[in-house]
Amino acid sequence: MLFRALEQSNKRLSDPARNALDVILWWELRRIPYNMIVGLWGLMCLLLYSAAIQGSGHLKAGEDTIEPMGLFVAPVLVNLCYTIGWPVELLLRKIRPDLHAKAGEGLYRAGISFSLVVISLPAVIWCVVWLWA
Repeated sequence: MLFRALEQSNKRLSDPARNALDVILWWELRRIPYNMIVGLWGLMCLLLYSAAIQGSGHLKAGEDTIEPMGLFVAPVLVNLCYTIGWPVELLLRKIRPDLHAKAGEGLYRAGISFSLVVISLPAVIWCVVWLWA
C-alpha cells in the first residue's frame, strides 16, 4: 500500500499545478522510508562507533560508550530536520513559481545524503582515531 501511494505521488510530482497540500503529502509519504534508511544506517554507524571507541583504548572503565539521552534525542532531531523539507520547497515555489516540478525530489535526496553524512561522522572520526593509535 505504501509503495502504491508513493507511485501515485510520483505521478503528481510532475504536475506543475501542485498545491501546498500535495507538496506536504508528497513529503509525508516519504517520512517512513526516510526513517528506515536513516535508522538502519544509524544503527550500523552506532555499532562501528562502539567498536572503534572501545578498540581505541580511549574509553575508561565505567564510562558509557553511548550517551543514553542521545539515543532518544537523535530520532526526534532527525525528524525535525526532515520536517523542514516541505516548508523549504513551498518557500522556493513561492519565490520561483517556474521552479521545476522535481525540485522536491532533489531536496529529498540532498536531505537524505546530508543526514547520512552527519550520522556517519562519529563513527568515521573514531575509526580514524582507532587506526591512528
